[in-house]
Amino acid sequence: MKSAVTAALLLLLTLAAGCSLFHHSKRSQAPTLHPASAVEADFRGRWTQKRAGELLASGAAKTDAEAQAMAANEFAKLYPYIGAPAAKPGR
Repeated sequence: MKSAVTAALLLLLTLAAGCSLFHHSKRSQAPTLHPASAVEADFRGRWTQKRAGELLASGAAKTDAEAQAMAANEFAKLYPYIGAPAAKPGR
């Protein structure tokens, strides 16, 4: 009796583990940007947000839009080698 229960549980475990081998998950979509471009875009966004906050806090900019524009200009001067995100190849 004990060996029959053990054999049944072993068989059930084997079949349950085998089912996951045939289950195909949906493939994720390809990223829209190359990884380096995504890192650059993320850095640009974080840097300009931080700098815009500093400009507003110091009183150098009166509005958020003005602070964002000033921060974007400063970013372009400090990091000229980081341009706009690259287009996908083949387009």
